[in-house]
Amino acid sequence: MKTANSRCPTCGRTAMHRVVRDVTTRRTGKAIVVKDVEVEECAHCGERLYDLTALRRLGDAQRRRSGRRPAA
Repeated sequence: MKTANSRCPTCGRTAMHRVVRDVTTRRTGKAIVVKDVEVEECAHCGERLYDLTALRRLGDAQRRRSGRRPAA
């Protein structure tokens, strides 16, 4: 599904789409996979933009991995 008037900040094309992906992030060199993260992704260059909800999910996964409690 294409997002209206959404231009990629990297390549400048109007090719951004909202997709759901498994995202791999790293914490102290260890890979953490967060399933089903909704992101805006450029169909041309692959650039990904994360909204606040996605960033919170990634941060919470990193905190759980390091033994800290997720943010409230």
